[in-house]
Amino acid sequence: MATRQLRALTTFDRVMCYRFAPDDSGIVVAEAKAPEMEPFLGLRYPASDIPVQARALYRRSMQRIISDVNDPGVPVQPAVGPEGNPLDLSLGTTRAVSPVHLEYLRNMGVAASMSVSIMRGGRLWGLFACHHRTPKVISYEQRSAVELFGEMFSLVLDQKESEIERGDLRVAEALHAELADRLPAAGSVAGQVDAIAATVRQAIAFDGIVCWVGGEYAAAGRTPSREQFMALLSFLTETGTRRPQPIESLARAFPPAADHAAEAAGALVVPISRLPQDYVVLFRQEIVRTVTWAGRPEKPSANGPNGLRLSPRKSFDAWRETVRNQSEPWSESEVRVAEQLRVTLLEVVLRMTDAQVLQHRLMQDRQAFLIAELNHRVRNILNLIRGLVGQSSKGADDVESLAAIIGSRVHALARAHDQIIQHQGGPAPLRTLIEAEADAYAGDRPGRIVVSGGDVLLSPVAYSTVSLVIHEMVTNAAKYGSLSDPGGSVDIELEHAEGQPLTVRWRERGGPPVAPPQRRGFGSTITERSIPHDLGGTAETCYAPAGVEAVFVIPADFVLPIDQDGAPPVARSSRPRPRRRSTAAC
Repeated sequence: MATRQLRALTTFDRVMCYRFAPDDSGIVVAEAKAPEMEPFLGLRYPASDIPVQARALYRRSMQRIISDVNDPGVPVQPAVGPEGNPLDLSLGTTRAVSPVHLEYLRNMGVAASMSVSIMRGGRLWGLFACHHRTPKVISYEQRSAVELFGEMFSLVLDQKESEIERGDLRVAEALHAELADRLPAAGSVAGQVDAIAATVRQAIAFDGIVCWVGGEYAAAGRTPSREQFMALLSFLTETGTRRPQPIESLARAFPPAADHAAEAAGALVVPISRLPQDYVVLFRQEIVRTVTWAGRPEKPSANGPNGLRLSPRKSFDAWRETVRNQSEPWSESEVRVAEQLRVTLLEVVLRMTDAQVLQHRLMQDRQAFLIAELNHRVRNILNLIRGLVGQSSKGADDVESLAAIIGSRVHALARAHDQIIQHQGGPAPLRTLIEAEADAYAGDRPGRIVVSGGDVLLSPVAYSTVSLVIHEMVTNAAKYGSLSDPGGSVDIELEHAEGQPLTVRWRERGGPPVAPPQRRGFGSTITERSIPHDLGGTAETCYAPAGVEAVFVIPADFVLPIDQDGAPPVARSSRPRPRRRSTAAC
């Protein structure tokens, strides 16, 4: 629309809208012309057609008019200003242009031309190039209208592209929110490559993705092999880019990449961090395409009378070139979305890093706690074994009996700790402890130890203490009491109400007549003093002739009921209660 309106305003034979590509080449994106003229629409012009100094003039002055390419021009006198510097005619409407450019136009069959700069954001977006086959003078009124037209077009272009950018921003924000919600707080970015690929593909088309974060490699889709990517990674590290870098041809930037052009010819490199150098790289496969140039792009310089100079092309016939090792170009919108992706992934990496640091710190704290707890328990066990050895030696007649006594008591402790470990260091059932002792001493005669009453859970501290007491009671019954006689038995009754102490009643029947012991050994000390001393409960023993009877009371702080599903309720404090003074059992 703009080219048609500008041609109607100026009556030039041809008006083209010429847009610059990132490599400074240009392509004719719109054209309005006389019917008999050859079309230039879609033709690409090499960057050398408009040199760097010419682009600088286009940015400085909105218009450049050549009324007659054959006009010899008029020298300016004097050629230098008062300060001795050449006169600055860059803003002069009637200034002459380079003879090279005039020759270029004559080679195209152009006798008069006008160029109107299209600016956006301070950069040269493109040009309106107007050509006429005969000399043509543009009036002041027309020049003013054209200048206003160019400025208005630049304004409208900026508005429309800003709308596109705002749309890209909205897409990027949605992408950011989805990735932030989709990626977990802990783990690794490389481990989420499929989730990243699925989300990013909504905004950016690609054939494969590689995540390299924290030394971890993960890939999805069509990508180079791991070895090929590691070579590419070295190249990316050397370039050290901080922003998303679109690469249409990896082989041109990094020649070894030609080996995997079929799978990954182009890349959009998204750097996440510099130290360490982490990247998410999107790949596109090769697209073999034909580029139509306005004449064959030849060497832009040649030797002349004054040495090396620009040499304008003489042919502008369409010349087609087959391009390989290139992917579909990455659009500006895709690069903008990639920039937001970079920020999102950086945020995710920092979040995961913080989670890993916190987890590592918690593991270190837990390890230190476990080491301290292990050290404490080992000391307690060693002290207990030392006490067992010292006290057991008083009731042993020889080394063999001493070893047997110590071995049985240590084995009882081991069985108790096995139960605690099976319950992951938490409360363990009392009935299981009694059954284990019964199997050890009356396994060949089952049913001689009968347990009645509801089962309960004992805390680990109480479990170890009660295990020694039950062990001593079973051992004495097997040696001297009811279990030493084939017809004897032991009844153990458990009495407990929630929130109340546990009462364990021990009754032996059917054994030999019982008399109080003549001396008190370490076994008697364990049965009578362990529960009062360690748990703050009571222990009462009666040596009745019909059989030994005992009552042990364990404070409620160490006892938990067992639910119907077998799970214990929330544990209460295991702080010992004040010791109680025992009373006679009978």
